[in-house]
Amino acid sequence: MFVERMNEFLHRYRERGWGKGAITINDSDLTFYVGTRPWDQGLGAETKVLFFLAYSYATPFLASDLDEEAAFPGLLLLDNPYQQGIGAIVVDDVLRDLANAAQTTGAQVISTQAVPVPRDPATIREIRMPREYEAPWADLDATGVLRAGAAPG
Repeated sequence: MFVERMNEFLHRYRERGWGKGAITINDSDLTFYVGTRPWDQGLGAETKVLFFLAYSYATPFLASDLDEEAAFPGLLLLDNPYQQGIGAIVVDDVLRDLANAAQTTGAQVISTQAVPVPRDPATIREIRMPREYEAPWADLDATGVLRAGAAPG
């Protein structure tokens, strides 16, 4: 059932980045396939992102799809999906799909991002950071060494 959820998700994006066929899974070793190739060999960068988002979409449904035989912790974290190489409009639609899946399953999705969230007051709430924090690596040079004059720590 998990793969069916992934394919259901990917079907919505077949004209917007997912140009591959259906996902299958080998039940003896749990390897995912796209066509006849393992997913990590059969996908490019953009389609790998959609694959992972499809996996994320299917995960909250585990408990209901498997008649409570599997436990999902009820929380899905995404680290800035807008920086993963797919279009912003597609990411907006993906976030709406994930929000709807979370609402259906009683889960919660948290997405860290620097851009405004898609507008969907029924399922999406934006929490703004009270202040911005500088990335810890901002004072490092390209080799990972602390720049002159930068304070450690």
